[in-house]
Amino acid sequence: MFQDIVKCEKGITMTSLVIYMVVFIMVIGVLTTISTFFYSNIDEVVDPPKYAYEFNKFAMFFCVDIKNYNNAVVTANSIEFEGGPTYLYQNNSIYRNEVLIAENIITCNFSLSKYTVSSVDKNIINVYVQIGENQNDCITKSIDFTLKYW
Repeated sequence: MFQDIVKCEKGITMTSLVIYMVVFIMVIGVLTTISTFFYSNIDEVVDPPKYAYEFNKFAMFFCVDIKNYNNAVVTANSIEFEGGPTYLYQNNSIYRNEVLIAENIITCNFSLSKYTVSSVDKNIINVYVQIGENQNDCITKSIDFTLKYW
């Protein structure tokens, strides 16, 4: 009678318990690996680069001015809009009409070129800037801005 009771009980055997534990440990290991990769990559995306705000401050002023003027005198370290503001790079900073707008600038070069599209000449100012404290930890941007052409 005791053997009939043992056969009728539907419990977990030692073999099935070991299988459940192995599967559970494998699932936990896979989830741990995935979450480790996820959080290490999220830190790179979410963490804003150092000094990006310095470039944004410069670009905020420069974009407004570039769309309001169609002529500019450009040298390697200055831009003077005809009848408008002057941008000057000196002492690791960029100034707009002698007002500091960006600092921690390692390198800043301005250049002017012409581009013709359908017999319309467009003046393009290229701004090459490196922002940061040293060459190893900096943001490097080279952006073309088109002066007002209509």
